Amino acid sequence: MKNCLQVTECISGRLIIITAIAGVTILAAALVTMALDPIQLLINYNTRVTNNSFMFNMFQKEVEGAHLSLYVFNVTNAQEFMSGEDHSLNVQEVGPFTYAEIRQNIDIDLDEEAGELEFTPNMKLRFVPEQSVARPEDVIVTVPNLALLSVASLVSSLPFFIRNTFKLLFSTLNCKSITTIDVYSFLWGYSDPLISQAYNIVPGIVYFDKFGIMDRLYDNKTIYRMRVGIRDEDRFSIKTLKKYMKSDNWMNERALESYKYKNTYEGAAYPPGLNVETPINIYRLGVCRELNLEFHGTKNMEYGGDAWIYRISNETFNRDCAAGVCGMMDLSSCTYGIPITMSRTHFLETDPKIYERIKGINPDPSKHDSHFLLEPNIGISLSTSLSLQMNMNLADLRFSDKTEMFSDLVLPVAYIKVVQQDVFDALYGILRTIHVTAPITLISIEVTMFLIAVAILAYSGLLLYRRSKCKAKKKAYAKLNLRQNLPLIQCQLTKT
Repeated sequence: MKNCLQVTECISGRLIIITAIAGVTILAAALVTMALDPIQLLINYNTRVTNNSFMFNMFQKEVEGAHLSLYVFNVTNAQEFMSGEDHSLNVQEVGPFTYAEIRQNIDIDLDEEAGELEFTPNMKLRFVPEQSVARPEDVIVTVPNLALLSVASLVSSLPFFIRNTFKLLFSTLNCKSITTIDVYSFLWGYSDPLISQAYNIVPGIVYFDKFGIMDRLYDNKTIYRMRVGIRDEDRFSIKTLKKYMKSDNWMNERALESYKYKNTYEGAAYPPGLNVETPINIYRLGVCRELNLEFHGTKNMEYGGDAWIYRISNETFNRDCAAGVCGMMDLSSCTYGIPITMSRTHFLETDPKIYERIKGINPDPSKHDSHFLLEPNIGISLSTSLSLQMNMNLADLRFSDKTEMFSDLVLPVAYIKVVQQDVFDALYGILRTIHVTAPITLISIEVTMFLIAVAILAYSGLLLYRRSKCKAKKKAYAKLNLRQNLPLIQCQLTKT
């Protein structure tokens, strides 16, 4: 009797294809996850600016922002300086007088198709007595008469007969070049008969009815209209800024001033996923020109990530050298011709020749430098300490004995230190998740997916190997049965 040769039923090719596809799919998903950075994608999605989004709702709320501390330069040798006994003006800083900025964006127009957001920033200041040396109304200082020096500077280049008219006016009104005044009036403006007379004589040149440092920066007679980007690559980047005179129909009127900016932000929010090489400029309301920032390294933070450190570049204060204002930023174009300049506080990193006639200037990087600490993934400012000094860059004022001692003098007036409120407590959990919890979880998922994919592909390969062995065995049995002239009988066995 002839033997029955048993042939094993081979593994299904469909099963091998299914397992191979599953393995490749899981492996591809792991590789795509590694390449796309899903954490940053989630950040971009959750910080988008669209109708009813979290960021857009926050944008409309009234919030307390930075704290603004002001220091006034008090003159200590007024009589000796004006008499010519002292060639230098001695000053001593008095302060701080601190205010909290309360801001709300109004008249908001969101254009998602154009990728732009237009609005009017509404800013109020609240005095913070616990962070101040005293109430500004209660502190008396001796300071240069800014109204007199402003008017004198504005008319110094006018024809001889106009200068003589003002020289006579200064004497008639018994103007004093250095005056004693309370800090509040000095900061927020005081009426002076000289300003009223000057306005009547040259209304096209002198337009203001009072003068104060903060009054010039927070001018309540004007309205700003700002347009910013909302896409990932330019989120909160200022595109244009227009300045209008406050009136009932200001939106229908022509802008007093209009500026275009690039890579410029207000200093609170930036595009998520910042690149170190991306240029960043800072703009503050009341100052028509931007501050250029430069990258200065990283700082390891307690939430587990690195923050980026920026400082104001030297270029910011040297770009007006060709115009004769070096080491300072010329703001006269946005103060209607008043020769106001902005420098680092106490002329830090400025050529000492600029302040050689000013005594009491003591630049100290630990006190007077500025820094910006940015979280690049979300695109927010973690910490800001911005310190800037306001000066008057006076021209040749020798046409009047009231002002000749101030001729060609760079006069320090006051300085401002802007400190952003601490956001660590509110954001610590989010930042910890972004930099520690989420990456660990994501890596664990990616490794698990990779191992599962490798295991499935290996199993698929094993099945393919067994199938090929099985086919080879079947082929051998078929040949053997053919030689023995036996019918091929396939006996069912357990699949392997």
